[in-house]
Amino acid sequence: MQPVVEYEQLLPYQFAERIKAYPLVYVPVGSLEWHGEHMALGNDAIKMHALCCEAARLGGGIVFPPVYYGIPFLVDYGRAYAHDANLPMTADFLRNHLGATLHGLEAVGFQAAILATGHTCREQRDLMREIARDYSGAMSVYGTDDMEWADDLDFTSDHAAKWETSILWTLRPELVDVYRLPRDPGVPLEGVLGEDPRLYASRELGRVAVAAIARDLSALGARLLSREGEDA
Repeated sequence: MQPVVEYEQLLPYQFAERIKAYPLVYVPVGSLEWHGEHMALGNDAIKMHALCCEAARLGGGIVFPPVYYGIPFLVDYGRAYAHDANLPMTADFLRNHLGATLHGLEAVGFQAAILATGHTCREQRDLMREIARDYSGAMSVYGTDDMEWADDLDFTSDHAAKWETSILWTLRPELVDVYRLPRDPGVPLEGVLGEDPRLYASRELGRVAVAAIARDLSALGARLLSREGEDA
């Protein structure tokens, strides 16, 4: 049985043991938006939460519940991206919400935090780093996204394409239904940005990517706790 690392699922004695042994917290951030017809709307947050859980099981730490608020893509993708279910949120809201969350986590007793977004529009990626840089508390805080890791795989992330489909397919297979996509690879896909998941996505690729990202996040956590966060 895998150890429980999710903040909200820990019993009080389990929480006390984990934070004493390894006072690192992961704060996964995502969005609620269309990811083609074959993936769950909450993919970005679900994916990052699960990746953080893998990292915490590997190296230690506790994973905060996922934050589903996300900044909309500012690039105009037109009809290929628009969807009624997309939930827009402002950078100011996220900045205030996540800043307050970090201060609260420090008060709980954490010494380091990894603020990681699975929604990888440039604005949200930059915001994670800005919040970490401007944090005024005593914790070591690092702002990141899944695109920063797994360089050995030439991992680039994408939007509902080869990488994201493969990762969610591995982590939460019930939230991916590739059969919702047109079978004919000549038919273009809406809401998919990257290599065609019909041709290139697989659970095996997802398994390799998940392991590499979790490995790198776990190593980052160790550096932060050793007070090397500024150079991580």
